[in-house]
Amino acid sequence: MKTLFITSIYSKLWGTEFGGRPSRNHHYRLSLLNILNTQPSKVVCFTSPEELSDLENFFFSKHNVDRNILELRSFDLKDSKYFTKIKSKKDLEEMKKLDRCYQIQYNKFFWFDLIDDRFSYDRVYWIDAGLSHGGLFPGQYRIDGPDRYYNINLFNPDTLSKINSETENNILLLSKNNSGKFFWSQTLPKNYYNEYNFSRHIIGGMFGSTPENYNLLKDLFDDLLKLVLEQEEDLYMEELFLSCIYFNNKSLFITKEFDDWFKRENHEEGKFKYFYHTLL
Repeated sequence: MKTLFITSIYSKLWGTEFGGRPSRNHHYRLSLLNILNTQPSKVVCFTSPEELSDLENFFFSKHNVDRNILELRSFDLKDSKYFTKIKSKKDLEEMKKLDRCYQIQYNKFFWFDLIDDRFSYDRVYWIDAGLSHGGLFPGQYRIDGPDRYYNINLFNPDTLSKINSETENNILLLSKNNSGKFFWSQTLPKNYYNEYNFSRHIIGGMFGSTPENYNLLKDLFDDLLKLVLEQEEDLYMEELFLSCIYFNNKSLFITKEFDDWFKRENHEEGKFKYFYHTLL
């Protein structure tokens, strides 16, 4: 099945007006290298003009990745949709201390429109470049070697085939328990919900379906984002938009659910689902 992954690597945003996690250069590229083991037909990875050459050297020269499979595409975040509006709502000095970039979060949806042949694929997914790392996967799923923290064996063709088989009619979302002791996040203000519900929190690490459904999700996100940007002073993470869209349009989605990111000492054996269960 012809499958497209969309992702990004921007590893130098910490301390800038955009905000971003520090010390992620090594993490993102090794993780994406392992994600390629799922054997998608194509991966389009957006990155900054400053990082493009270094990433090309890492993937194409050092690791001999096929340029027909991985396309590294330069994109200046200042060209992001609603850039001026979003910037006007930021405390730019405070953003330098934050580890999440709003432009990257929102572009998970809008970069889709920049891929000319996007509707030629059977499936299109957003996947975070850093998703394959040992903080989310128990030791038994790590492949021995110097980079075993990022070499997770659940990223394989069988996993992708299984996901593809489930997303012909519905959009895949990853859904975390957000109730009781598993509370993870706030939500958008209640008035954006048809019926307010915060019991589940949708994760932005991976989502997708057919290109037509991806386009539909992009439009739902865009409509809600425009409304919130007009009516609210605060900026909100993309996951809060996804959570609201999910509860307002549940028939469009198929969810893979989990309770917590990983097993903790006080968890009873076998009682809870963890993030890695979404790939089993």
